[in-house]
Amino acid sequence: MEDSSAILVLERQPRELTRDFALRCLEYNISHLHLKPGQFLSEQSVCEQLGLSRTPIREAFSKLANEMLVIIYPQVGTCVAPIRQELVQEARYTRWLLECGIIKKVVQQRTEEDVRWLQWSLDCQKDIVASGDSERFLEFDNEFHKKFFEISRMTLTRSLVQGLLVHFDRVRLLYLQDMDWNRTIREHTILLDAIKTYDAETAYKALDVHLGRVLTDMDILSKRYPQYFKA
Repeated sequence: MEDSSAILVLERQPRELTRDFALRCLEYNISHLHLKPGQFLSEQSVCEQLGLSRTPIREAFSKLANEMLVIIYPQVGTCVAPIRQELVQEARYTRWLLECGIIKKVVQQRTEEDVRWLQWSLDCQKDIVASGDSERFLEFDNEFHKKFFEISRMTLTRSLVQGLLVHFDRVRLLYLQDMDWNRTIREHTILLDAIKTYDAETAYKALDVHLGRVLTDMDILSKRYPQYFKA
């Protein structure tokens, strides 16, 4: 029953613990749909591909189960969990609380260097639209938003909810596979323009709209990809 499909192996960070490396790789592959909802995982295959022993892989599976990203069936195996709409809604609400909560600090504390980085990121996103690389676009999108936590010195807060946000990212990647990427570009442009001009109110409103889109998208995507969603 187990599926030994290849996963994308990320570069291990300096001094990164084996269990953290395993967890990061598996979360990435789940969020980017390399490991699809309903797919069974071979513990041995994951060990071999990541070059790790069974202990950190089992620890990662246990953490993913707590995050409701996999389901462990005793005596059967480990399966990637289907997308649950209530968890996507929870993840979206968490992002809304955090990002809308810090956006005023971002507007007040951003430097010109920060603005240049955000503009560079947005320009890269525009270039990626033409290439059609949905995974790369998602990565730049995530880094664009993570920058807000760096500017406001809230990076630990962002890292603590990473597992929950994977539920959000799976829907976003489905969206990027066959819907309008330019909507994201337009919304990021409005947001960045507000940050550039120290307009906290407009930045807040732009984020509120931007982060609320996923709920409408999810209704469409759950009908288009019913095999990925929990009924």
